[in-house]
Amino acid sequence: MEIKRGPLASWIRHRHVLITGVPNFVAVQIAWKIVETEPETQITMLVRRDLVERAERVLQTRVGVRARVSILVGDIVAPDLGLRLIDTEILQKKITDIYHLASIYHLGIDKAHAYEVNVLGTRHVLAFAKKCNALVRLNHFSTSFVSGDREGVILERELDRGQHFRNTFERTKFAAEIEIRRAQRELPISIFRPSLVVGDSKSGVIDRMDGPYFFIQMIVLNPTRLPIPLPSTSRYPLNVVPIDFVAEAAHALSLNPETVGKTFHLVDPNPLTAPDVFKLVAEHAKRISPRGKLPQWLTNRLLRLPIVERYTRNSRAFLHEMDTLTIFNSMNTLMELAKTQITCPPFPTYVGNLVSYLQQRDQRWLSNS
Repeated sequence: MEIKRGPLASWIRHRHVLITGVPNFVAVQIAWKIVETEPETQITMLVRRDLVERAERVLQTRVGVRARVSILVGDIVAPDLGLRLIDTEILQKKITDIYHLASIYHLGIDKAHAYEVNVLGTRHVLAFAKKCNALVRLNHFSTSFVSGDREGVILERELDRGQHFRNTFERTKFAAEIEIRRAQRELPISIFRPSLVVGDSKSGVIDRMDGPYFFIQMIVLNPTRLPIPLPSTSRYPLNVVPIDFVAEAAHALSLNPETVGKTFHLVDPNPLTAPDVFKLVAEHAKRISPRGKLPQWLTNRLLRLPIVERYTRNSRAFLHEMDTLTIFNSMNTLMELAKTQITCPPFPTYVGNLVSYLQQRDQRWLSNS
């Protein structure tokens, strides 16, 4: 494998990348970033059998990628990633980089299934990686919320500080990162921890409406002139980060030889408070700014009503995040990205695009109904 030497290995030949988690939105964006910037790199997507059709549709949205992108049926919950012996042997000879993004994040999921995917699946990826003779990097995608209920400044190098966890997702991603950190003694690993991922900063595109999106939608699509009360009394920072920054930053950092063994908070270094975020959303949607505050106990009760619970499970966890004073220090990320031109755009510069996408999406839904 040829690598251009220097502070940032921005030019690499003969990479063969394995990506787990497709058609997960972040996994797909990572794949497109590699396709756009590395004309000679081959990509193998490990896709569960029941998701192959969706993955194929994703590939059809990009012209000319099938020559460099292949889909391989497998499953991280199975030993050897559920691959046939011949496929395992071939891959382990040519894979140079792994981007591990497969995980379960739905809060309503069975705890045993979340453990199987997030923890056991990570163990299987590590076991597979240890047999890859040409491996240069294993990139593990965690979450900034492995910090659980900790408050104050969270450093990138920190993990286990006796924190408690608010849901199964946080707990199992923490356990997965424990496994990853142990393996760093043997493997070249980088860990990426995004905060709350929102849509593309330029197009606003997003694939799922969870976390802050339930409340953003309530504001944007509110047909009345009545102000919507905020679901929290806090004025703590609300750390959201656009998907394009996550993909671009993770990709650049994964090519840098100096980032092996490090953890990176992919976060907004200057987040706004939750009320300021929702106020900006209202301004761009030409809606009345949120007023008043709903106590968290009342908001939780409303979100548990059968008519809305199906759509708001992940938003309930978001409420707890809003009410925790957490500052994600991103010194590693800022120092390494300073060698590039990649920065996290400030929320006010792209909130209009998020709102426009939701409005257009709503219009398409109405016209098709």
